[in-house]
Amino acid sequence: MNIQIRAIGIPATEAISAHIERRLAFALSRFSTQLDRVLVRFSDLNGPKGGNDKVCQVDLEVRGLGPASVEARDADLYAAVDLAAAKAGRRVAHLLDRRRS
Repeated sequence: MNIQIRAIGIPATEAISAHIERRLAFALSRFSTQLDRVLVRFSDLNGPKGGNDKVCQVDLEVRGLGPASVEARDADLYAAVDLAAAKAGRRVAHLLDRRRS
């Protein structure tokens, strides 16, 4: 599974990149043969002001079904990544279930 990571307005540290890859690999590993591409974008909407403004967006390309996208926001970037990874796993499962039906 090819995971691409893009940071917007936040430095992409090695720690956050490793966390993103680990969480998405865990959430999507059972679907790895069905995914053509996974793009993760994360940003800080308010800059240093604080608040629930860290956004993690996961764009998925599901083989035979086209694109899908999920997004999560939290004050902590790691929490936003965790939420987005869980949503991505549920979204892919839902799409594949609909295809089987």
